[in-house]
Amino acid sequence: MNIVYGKLAISLACTLLIIVMLVRRKAITAWLDGQSSKVVLTAGWLLFRLLPFVGVYLIAGLSTTSDVNGFWDEGSKASLGQIVYRDFWSPYSPLYAYFLGAFLKLWYDPKMIVLTMALMDGVALWLSFIFYRPLVTQGNLLFKAMVYLLFPGSLVLCIIGAQEDVWMWLFVVLAYLVQKRTGKVTWYAVILAIGLLTTKAIFVLILFPLFLIEKEKIRFLVPMAAIGLLSLAILYPLVGWEFMQPLDEAKTLRAPNIPAVINPWFANQIGVGEKFWNWIGLLLSLGLGSWTALRFQNKSFQYMLSRTWVVLFATMMIVQQSAYSNYIFLFLIPLMYGVVDWTSKKQVALLLIYNILCVVHPSIWWRLDMPKYHSLNDIVATQTSLMDYSLQLCIIVLTGYFIRLAFRESNVMVQQH
Repeated sequence: MNIVYGKLAISLACTLLIIVMLVRRKAITAWLDGQSSKVVLTAGWLLFRLLPFVGVYLIAGLSTTSDVNGFWDEGSKASLGQIVYRDFWSPYSPLYAYFLGAFLKLWYDPKMIVLTMALMDGVALWLSFIFYRPLVTQGNLLFKAMVYLLFPGSLVLCIIGAQEDVWMWLFVVLAYLVQKRTGKVTWYAVILAIGLLTTKAIFVLILFPLFLIEKEKIRFLVPMAAIGLLSLAILYPLVGWEFMQPLDEAKTLRAPNIPAVINPWFANQIGVGEKFWNWIGLLLSLGLGSWTALRFQNKSFQYMLSRTWVVLFATMMIVQQSAYSNYIFLFLIPLMYGVVDWTSKKQVALLLIYNILCVVHPSIWWRLDMPKYHSLNDIVATQTSLMDYSLQLCIIVLTGYFIRLAFRESNVMVQQH
């Protein structure tokens, strides 16, 4: 359980620093308003990403753990020219392993996987700064960027867990910014297609809401279809139907999610683990995400995308059986920039608590051997099982709270300008 205590200690230390920043928020924001955004963002990344990386892996000499070892298996084999899905198993899109493999050409070590994640997180934050700049003052943007870099849900999951979920947000924001600069929907669609091929199968979920509100639907659809068919034409002769491997992730039972939490109250009679729950989860997350996009389609793209993204993927996190709370890293940037009202002490406090719970729970759950609760007696059988179930319930309730915030119309971005 040392990793759990370590993550908890880091999370509490980060939260304390954030509270200090919040107390001095007005002064810090005013100071940041007059600084170079490039200098502040670079310094923040060096201080809160590169320095922790150096301290954890190079000075303390800790070995990489958890998902990093799986990413190393994929990336190292891809860097040697092996074929994804045929020569090695992968739950990710076909280009993911080769993207990691390209970085491993620079430094052939599992630690390079973590450094790559830190670099991509920095790029995602930088692009987000550009994305929100038309609606939010520089001081507010930079203040939140520094808070984001300190959030347990980003720092710990990036440097200790080496999670890649923020990549999906990166590709969508990049696609929008390129379209804004070129004025061409084609490039927007191409970058989104590349994002799908480079990240996870769940990236496809955001494409449906974006398609619904897109005025030039044919120009949006044709490049994606062309790239999809080309990818299939390359993959199928090489690996056959093995390119469907990423869909196997939906069969993996994780926690917390609503089916797992309500299961013991129905004496294990709701069919947890059955495929129909995956379809229910898919329809709920996609339906609510699409509804949000249509609801806010007349708002700014930043406003619409932030809320659609949070509703879609936060819902997925608690209704999909294969999702778990690490997915906070997927929607943390739009949640903090485009949904949470930073003048509300309640919202900010709950966001901090939410970060800690989402970071600590997965490690507890894994080290308890991924418990499943079939009856109420299972929940109270031991103190650890009661603690685990309570944490799951808290995460689901808080996720629901932020989904509601995202779906509810507010002038949060206008207030920050």
